Formats: sequence, C-alpha cells, structure tokens
Amino acid sequence: MSRYNPHHEIDALLNAAQRWRDHCLLEDGSLFTDTSLWTLKHLDELERAFNQNPIEGGETFTDKLAMQLADASPEAIQLMAELNWLLLLFSSNIKPDTKRSQIRQIWELSGLPFPVDTPLIADHVLIGVGSTGTGFNTHRWRELVFLIDVMRAFKQLDASTRQKLLNSPWEFCDWMASIPREGARQFRHVLRFLLFPSDFERISVTRDKTAVLESISGLPKSRIRNMLDRELDEALLELRTRLEKEYGTDVDFYVSPWVDSWQQTQRSWLMAWSPDHWPWKSYQDDRLKIASGENVTLPWRTSSIQPREGETLYLVRVGQEPRGLIARGNIASAPYEDAHYDPERAANGDTARFVDITLTDLRDPDVDAYISMADLQAGTTDGQTWSPQGSGIEIKSLSAKLVGKLWEKLPPVKVSAAKPDTPKQQAIQIARPVNTIFYGPPGTGKTYHLRIHLMPRYESQANQAPTGEWLEEQLANTSWWEAIALALAHLGGNASVNQLLIHPYFKAKARVQGRANNPHLRQTCWGTLQQHAVLDSETVKTAAEKRISPLVFDKQHGGRWILTGEWEEVGEELREKLTQLQRGPASDDARIKRHLTVTFHQSYSYEDFVEGIRPQTTEEGGISYEVRDGLFKAFCKRASQDPHQRYALFIDEINRGNISRIFGELITLIEADKRAWWDEEGQLVEGIELVLPYSGERFGVPKNLDIYATMNTADRSIALMDAALRRRFHFQELMPEPKRIPGSQGDGYIPDGEGSLLNLRALLKAINLRLRYLLHRDQTFGHAYLTDVKDLDALRQVMVFDIIPMLAEYFYDDWRQIRRVLADEGADAEQQLITATTLDPAQLFPGSDDLLAERPDYRVKAPDEISADAIRKIYESLEGEA
Repeated sequence: MSRYNPHHEIDALLNAAQRWRDHCLLEDGSLFTDTSLWTLKHLDELERAFNQNPIEGGETFTDKLAMQLADASPEAIQLMAELNWLLLLFSSNIKPDTKRSQIRQIWELSGLPFPVDTPLIADHVLIGVGSTGTGFNTHRWRELVFLIDVMRAFKQLDASTRQKLLNSPWEFCDWMASIPREGARQFRHVLRFLLFPSDFERISVTRDKTAVLESISGLPKSRIRNMLDRELDEALLELRTRLEKEYGTDVDFYVSPWVDSWQQTQRSWLMAWSPDHWPWKSYQDDRLKIASGENVTLPWRTSSIQPREGETLYLVRVGQEPRGLIARGNIASAPYEDAHYDPERAANGDTARFVDITLTDLRDPDVDAYISMADLQAGTTDGQTWSPQGSGIEIKSLSAKLVGKLWEKLPPVKVSAAKPDTPKQQAIQIARPVNTIFYGPPGTGKTYHLRIHLMPRYESQANQAPTGEWLEEQLANTSWWEAIALALAHLGGNASVNQLLIHPYFKAKARVQGRANNPHLRQTCWGTLQQHAVLDSETVKTAAEKRISPLVFDKQHGGRWILTGEWEEVGEELREKLTQLQRGPASDDARIKRHLTVTFHQSYSYEDFVEGIRPQTTEEGGISYEVRDGLFKAFCKRASQDPHQRYALFIDEINRGNISRIFGELITLIEADKRAWWDEEGQLVEGIELVLPYSGERFGVPKNLDIYATMNTADRSIALMDAALRRRFHFQELMPEPKRIPGSQGDGYIPDGEGSLLNLRALLKAINLRLRYLLHRDQTFGHAYLTDVKDLDALRQVMVFDIIPMLAEYFYDDWRQIRRVLADEGADAEQQLITATTLDPAQLFPGSDDLLAERPDYRVKAPDEISADAIRKIYESLEGEA
C-alpha cells in the first residue's frame, strides 16, 4: 500500500496531514494556535502581498518574504508560516531542523513568538516521506503561489462540495486539475498524497510516474505519454495493487527491485545549429557574456517533446566547417509551441516546437578549443549520431559519458584583451556594478572601511592622469562663478561668452557635472556673469537685489566681459589656483577622486539627489526656472562620459533618508541588471533608461558606477528598510570586533595608573553581552569607541561622554537598566560610575499632605571621579570568557 515507507515510520506525518485536513482545510482553524487563520480573507491578503508582488534578486526566500509581507496583517503572516509547514511536510531531502527554522522565522515576522510547544513540528512529523529534489526548493515561491491559488479556490466552494471532494480522491484529482498553474508544479502530486495516501504514490514528479509505468506496467509508451494526472495515478494504483498481490509484499517504487527497472541517470540532449540556416546574430556577444561569468538563455528548436528542465545539453555545429560540439548547458524549460523561427513561415501562422536552453559554456571553434566531429566519431562505440537531421535528440548513455569527460578537459575560453569590436561587446566586458550596504551598530568601522579600503580603488595619481581628467578633478568643488572667473582670468581678463563656453576650464566644469552637452550651458554662463556683476554696471540690467556676492564681473559695451570690482580682494586664492592649473597635472602629487560622498538626512530630497527646478537669471536680467541636476544625476553623467574608469557613490547614513522620496524612479535603474550603457553617439546599447519627470530627459544609471552605503542599526533596524532598496543591495554586516582594540601595547590592555592593567577588549565584550540580553544585537557598541584609548584618562572620557550618553538613548533614560549594564547595582559607591540616591518627598515638600513616593536620583560621575576598579568590575565576572 502507498502508506508503506521502507525508510522510516510515517504515521505521525500522515496524522498531522489529517489534522490539517479536518481543522484547516474543511474548517478555518490553525495548526499551531486556537485562532482562525485558514480563511478566504487571509488567503486573499496573501494572494495580493505574495502572488501579485514577486521580488527578483539574490536574497534568500525568507528575506524576500519579509519584504513582501511588510504590510500584511499578523494573521496573514502566521497563515503564511502554516502554508510553508504544509509545503515542506512531504520533502525528505529538507531536514526537520531546516523546516522548523524557516517556519519559525516566517511566523515571527508577525511580531509574535512562535508556539514552540506544538507537536506538529517534531522530528517524526517533519521527517518527510519523499524527495522533492533541489528544483522544488529553487522554485519554492512558484509552488507557494500554486498552493495559495488552490486554497483560495477550495475555500470559495460551499461546505458540502468541499466535503464531497475530500471523500473522493478521483473527484479531487479532477477538480485540482482545473486550477490554473504555471509549469509542472510538484505540489499537485504532494497534496494528493497527503490527503489520500492509500490511493496516490509518494512520487512528486510526473516524469517518475511515467517512467515507472513505461518500465513495469506493460502499457504502450505512446498511451502513457498522453495520460492526464488522474489516468497516471489510477494506472499506478492498479499496478501497485497487482504487484502486491502477486508478490505478497508491500511495494515501494523507489526501492529495489522496482527502482532498478525504471530509474535512469539524468539524460543529455543534442541540440543542433547550422549557420547556413540560422544566422546567430548575437553569437559573439553571447560568447563574451558567458566567458565573463554570465549565463545566456535562448529559445531553441527541438524535435522531441522529452527534454525536461535541468537536463544537460550539448550544442553541435553542423553544415559548415568547423563542425563539432561548441556549447554546453542545461534545459531551462519544458518544450512548447511558438511562432516559427522562419519569419516568412511565422507570418503565415506556422509554429515550431522550442525549448529554452541556458548555455554555461559557448565556444568559437575558429579561436577556442572545442570537441571536433572527428573526436566524437573516434570515441563513439554505441552508434550515436553526431550530425542529426533535426535538433533535440537524446545522447546515448556511453556517448554522454564520453562527451562529459572530453568537455572537462577543454581549457577555459579566453576573452581577448584587444578593444571590443562593438559597443555591445564593450558593455558586456564592463564589470558588473556593485550595490552594497554596510550595516551594524555604531562604532564598527563602516565609514572607516569605505575611506580606507574602498575609496582608494576609485582614485589615481593626478600626475599620471590625462589633462582633461585632471582638470575635472581640480574644478569638481568649484562653483560656477569660480570656474568662469578662472577661465576669464586665463583669457587675460577680457573675453566673450562664446570664448568662455569653449574654454577648457568651463568645459571641464560642465563635464564634471555631467552637463557636457547640456543645451542650457549658455544660459548658465550668462546667468552666473549677471548674478555676480558689479552693482554700478551700466550694461547689466539685473536688479541689485538679485545679484550675489562676490561682485567681480562687468560687461563692456561690445559684449565682452571683464574682471573688476571685488576681484582683487576675493580672487587671491583663485589666482593661485590658476597658476596651478597652468602648470598642469605633471606637477601635482594629489590624487584624482572618481567618487562622490553624500549623507542622507530627513530633509534630503529627490531634488537634491536627482533633479529639481531652480530659479535662474536670464540674459535680459529677468528670472526663469530651469531644471538643475542633483548630485547623483550629475555624477552619473560624469561616469558615463568616462567609460574606461570605474566610479563610486558613497552614501553615509542611508537609512536616515526617505528612500522612496530620494530615489524616486531610480530605485529601478540602480539594479545591477538594469544598468545602462551607451555608444559614442549616445544610443542605448544595454540596460534601461527612464524619462525623468522634471526635465523629460531619458536617463540611465551607468554600468561603471558602483554604489556603497552605510547604515547604523542602532538608529533604525535593517528590517524596517525600504523593501525595494533591500532587494537591490547586497547587505554586509559589520559587528563589534573587540580583538581590533589595540590598547597601549597592541594586546588590548592599558595601564590603570596604579601598577595594574585594564582589559579594554573584555570591557567592550561585557557591555555588549548585557546589551544583547537587555536589548538587541543591533544596539551594541563597536570597537571604534575604544580603538584610540591608550590610558585611563582617555577611557574615563569615553565612558562619560560617549558610552553612557548612548546607553541613555538606548534605554530612553531608564537609568536602572544603564546601571545594570555597567554592573553598578550592588557595587560599592566608590566603584560605581552612576550613583543613585533617594529623593524623599517628606523633606522636599514639608507640610504636604500628598502621599508622594520616594524616587531615585541618578548622577553620572565626573571623569576624574571614576576609579580603575569602577571600570574593571564591569567585566571582571566575565573576564574568563573574554
């Protein structure tokens, strides 16, 4: 019978499934609590939050789920945990500990503790009954989508229909087949077994069911391959019943002798490509992508309907020399019908059968090592055909082993160091952009890591840089009036606007702001000259109240501009700067910085970061409003104009800003696979551009720009971060590392002034252990607080002015808890950092009839009042563990 399992007892598992059936499926109860969770209302909420809100990216399933359920009700979140219990119940290739951990993590997203005393998460319940393979976990979100859809459809039925379906395995099978699904979902097999274990096999894939019947039942293969789910299961039930009667023993198709007759090793497939019949236009681009570490997925013609997702494929080049195997990969989808690959036949409505293939190795036989047709034919002993008439034939087992061994001996594809042939190839060869957020408690060295380890990667020596790049660096922090004044001074103090616009200093300033081709540069130049024109000018008509100090320009009657007014007074530093610019980069020992640092705060806005509307003085002296680029947009433009260098944006305190308001539509553009690249004419080659709302410009974030950020988890938990940002960044945690505290001699110790030593590392560890218990691991102290402490006086200062104020913030001025952290409670008064005395209302308010309670009064000692023993006692009870 199907309830039989040769590996372990499954009665507890089946009983748990029966409890779910009666208590949750037929009713609206809960597996783990007395509340009502399995309701259509909660299922509908999950359908909106999860099914309709897919998240891409490299985060874990649970991390993505946390983002999707951020706004869901606690009941819906708890239902999601129970849905995952059901989803994982069958799988024997997932350990009970893993199942428990994932169920608990999802449950606790609701803000409530998981009821750990429930018997439904015991090992003998979660041990599993059959393998679902790695694909089930990889596509778990799809299985969960299908499960939610099935449950919603079932809950929409009336009570009598539900009961009727659960009384008949074959009616339930037919009903379940009517539920739309994406792909061949394993859970449809799993659910039938859990509900009707006497009628359905512990087999979770159609492929295995088909293979059993083809090998053992004696039914024609053509008939088996056309069977529906119900027909397959009925045939398996009939087969098992016959075999058990014939052999007088329980039958399990996954053990010998039965498994030996049907289970085969994974198949390999031969796909064909003839350059004569199909011009593979992206061939070299695809080869370059794969050699750079990316996979390429393509639709491919197949004559067979047998290829299955995950199976191996080899691609053979036929028709013209050189012929042989040029690619390896795997099947990415089941076969499907689509428009014919011949455009003329497709226009006539013809279709062809395709399968998606993912190539992990692609070779050009003219330059790369490959497996030639001669090698294949020389090694083949089983009659394998290597020049097929069609694409999509199964490779025989001996030949598949031969090809596998030959392929492993091939050297890796080497990408030429020469300049890429096309802009597309140039874009492919640019390294994948980095999006990383460093997070952790204060003082863990997040900003230090950016400054010491990352920023130097985006710098170079100025005296080795091209003049144009050096000029951009020199003028990056100058204002427009200063850049124009430098250009005007370089031109002898007398020049026209046209001369200024083409001057290298002006053009470098425009480039560094990403405005090299901006049509408003002339207006910017005119407006700046007029805003800073002297008040007694006879030619500049801008109102006096609209002029901005310093007033250094004036226009002559011929239209040429001069330096005058305050120039002699305010231009001294600029004249020195001009001398430096005239000497050029060869004399500069400074470094060119291709990075920008910004700090987010509550009032930081989209207009500051991307673009906004700003007032501008016109040539006639009036006021107009133009769109001004924000820091990020200008920096992106600068990076895009320097494609052979990598640039970096560093965002400090990213969690203090309103991410949605600051990034706006750029939240999509910063994704690594959405990054843009352009050819020399400015045409988009790769990635995505969007139209910005203010300027109407098409804008993309360049591929050669990396983004790093820091966030202090003591200010705001990482769990509260904008979900859209979380899935676009890699998060790297930096936690306190006491061993990085040097002390006075490199071992973490400092002299206590009394002939002994204080252990700074043990001190930090003790404080943090108590904070982890009383608060959270995010509200601890980083090693940086004590890194520069070399003596007792410095330690006293840090304790009084840094650590204790931060503890007051952590505990919202609950001084009793602060004293616990510092081990002051129970210590002698001279060994306390914070003393406590009692305020007696009888003494404070003599004659008052009010019954007022006594209150403690806390005082932080001055640094010079704190003894070495007062600090030593904080960690001495834990010192043995330090």
